[in-house]
Amino acid sequence: MAISKAQKAAYNDDIRTIKIKADEFEKKAKNLYNKKKNNHNLEPYYNLEIITYLMNTIELYLKMNDLSVNMLGIKNNKSLDMSKSNFSKILLLFKETVGDEVERDSLKENEDYLQRIDKINPRQILDLLIRLDTIFSNLRSKMGEESKWKWLFVELQAKLAVITRNCINFSDILKYRDPREQFFRDRNEHLRMAKNALEEAAKQYRTKYELSAKSREDLKKSIEMLEALRKIHFTLGESSEADQIKTTIDAAKFTLEASDKKSEKDEKNKPKGSGKK
Repeated sequence: MAISKAQKAAYNDDIRTIKIKADEFEKKAKNLYNKKKNNHNLEPYYNLEIITYLMNTIELYLKMNDLSVNMLGIKNNKSLDMSKSNFSKILLLFKETVGDEVERDSLKENEDYLQRIDKINPRQILDLLIRLDTIFSNLRSKMGEESKWKWLFVELQAKLAVITRNCINFSDILKYRDPREQFFRDRNEHLRMAKNALEEAAKQYRTKYELSAKSREDLKKSIEMLEALRKIHFTLGESSEADQIKTTIDAAKFTLEASDKKSEKDEKNKPKGSGKK
């Protein structure tokens, strides 16, 4: 259905204020990018502040899309793309702050990163991650299941899961086990969030493997997510949970090995070319 000039004008009027606010947050984020170049010691704190402003922009861009859907009957692809772009920027900023590698020799490595933001308490970190997780869910939902970015969101979800894990001080988890301790509930809620995120990321990679091109890299990444989850259980002395995860990992590795053997067999049986004369 064609969009009338009146509809378009009404939409532009409604998003004008939202766009102005989004531009203000973009400008503030840009200014902080410039400031942190000259303040390396405060870079992690600047990163978190920039992340907050970028989350503000994403929420506003998603609101602009909602207005477009409600008033014009179409998605605002430009605002959705800007949301996706800023979400990727957030992940990069978190990478600079706490790292995004899946494999760590010891989860105690988290502390080396977290010392750089030790003025931020566990509740503040948790609130930041909960808000970011909500934004991610909303963005993926509004982009749609049939979006061309469908499989990209599997990658983004995995990065978010690892970042959530990397924001945990596991020494504090083990040290402050008394429910009367300050931030006890916050630390445990964060821990549950990380476990669930890694488990879901593993499932999403497995689904991508099954429904997409059966790429061994997707199955390998699913295993990596499960290994990260198992390490958490092992670190916390949760042997039963760790054993259950190991069983799932072993099954996935068996599938991976069988796939590799089939690929090798198919390669050997492939007819040789006639070659050039």
